Amino acid sequence: MFAALLVLFLAVVAADALLSAAVIYHLRQYTLPGWTAAKLVIPLYLILASLLLIVALAYFLRVPWADYPTPREFLSTAAP
Repeated sequence: MFAALLVLFLAVVAADALLSAAVIYHLRQYTLPGWTAAKLVIPLYLILASLLLIVALAYFLRVPWADYPTPREFLSTAAP
């Protein structure tokens, strides 16, 4: 169960990284010339995204994986 959900978790993190890269690219590419707040927004966004990634990882690792049945145990109890 842990391995399957780890793959899913890493896929979500990869999707988040791609979206973050797109946001940063568009902020840099399409910012108005006189707007200096982009220099402040990009580092704040990266810091917040990193903090939320650390929190998500911490909560993912706190799940009591030993309490969940293995797929074989789950299928043996679910099938009549």
